[in-house]
Amino acid sequence: MTEFYTHLTGINEALNSENGPMLAQQLSMTELLIITLNNQTNNPTPRKFTSKQTESNYINKFNLLKKIDLFVKKANDLDSLIASKVKTGDRNQNQIYAEVISNRLKSISAIFDSRYSEAFKYLSEEINSFVKIFELWSSPLLWKLCLDIRLMAELTSLSEQTNNNNNNSNNNNNGGKKTDYFEEATRILLSKCFQAANADRTNIMSESKKNAAMGVVNQLFHIYFKINNLKLCKNLVTTIESSGFPPLENYPLSQLITYRFFNGRLAVFNGNYKKAQQELLFAFNKCPSSSFKNKRLILLYLVPMQLEQCKFPKKTLLEKYKLSQFVDIVQSIKYGNIKLFNQCLTTHQNFFISKGIYLILEKLKIIVYRNLFKRVFLINTAPRIPIGNFVAALKWMENDSVDIDETECILANLISNGYLKGYISHKVGLVVSPTNPFPKLPIN
Repeated sequence: MTEFYTHLTGINEALNSENGPMLAQQLSMTELLIITLNNQTNNPTPRKFTSKQTESNYINKFNLLKKIDLFVKKANDLDSLIASKVKTGDRNQNQIYAEVISNRLKSISAIFDSRYSEAFKYLSEEINSFVKIFELWSSPLLWKLCLDIRLMAELTSLSEQTNNNNNNSNNNNNGGKKTDYFEEATRILLSKCFQAANADRTNIMSESKKNAAMGVVNQLFHIYFKINNLKLCKNLVTTIESSGFPPLENYPLSQLITYRFFNGRLAVFNGNYKKAQQELLFAFNKCPSSSFKNKRLILLYLVPMQLEQCKFPKKTLLEKYKLSQFVDIVQSIKYGNIKLFNQCLTTHQNFFISKGIYLILEKLKIIVYRNLFKRVFLINTAPRIPIGNFVAALKWMENDSVDIDETECILANLISNGYLKGYISHKVGLVVSPTNPFPKLPIN
């Protein structure tokens, strides 16, 4: 009982002082959702805590909510009890915040009882109530609710997946139609949260609710990338980078780092590797050194972009962030070792595929060929090089089955893509340009 009333006192204090971070912390369900997600046996990617202190804080919040929930389950009329305790000096705000708190506690109670679809419904209703009275000062709570609805969608989807695996004949009660909770979460984020931020018409940008928009967009990015529906990201980028919104640098740095990270990955998807490299490099450089997990994640996608631009990360950097899978890839590209390159792709194929970068790395093979053939050129020094010399290099580096036709095809591809200046003559072999036959990388 004591924990419940202390909790309400903390919420009232945050509301009356308009302390957004404090209100977000008081009404956060993130700790409960993360721990519950980690306890799901079918969760392929359980969260790892960045430190023992963080883990301890999460466990303490989990235990506190457990104690509060014991009181909530015994309450005869929870809605009336909360309505009588919420006091902000504004009757309308009192009523709506009472709805927010009540729905949150009901959602928490449903999570502890493993009734995840009900918990999702109560959290949705909490958001529906909150956006009616959302103000710029309460942006931290809006961002927290956006995070929680995404985590709630993940938890509910995992739970339903388990139920379906245990009983293949089990269907939702919605006429046999399965609810897509990620789709529901995006609908709430767009129609409720983003709209609440976007609806502000004030001309003073520093006072506009639009300053809260990036936090919502980032959660949408998370979902779109998870469900592999990247086409929907384009409209988000177009909107938030339009003149009607604050400049990107005005948003909190932590949110800007996340935004630039996803924007970089989106540029990879669209084949704009130069932009991807710029976006990801910004995110990596600005990400705090203490955020090891995040810096490693950024580097995972940045390295292929750097390699495409022929910028080679140091071995010590890769080893520091436990990305040793790239060490031999870097060396093979540097020195044109096509055999080592192929071996690395094969050895770490599952890892690269799971991260969505295998095809990008495979495209770098043309640079490996370029660097190998440049070494052949430097050995021969003559402007006319027999094709057989390149065949011999490929046989030595790759396999004995390589023939002249395949070698000429590789050379033609290098010429076509600007990695090599010259032409193929069937009489004399490869005739290279007298000036700069192997243009400096990267090729613009």
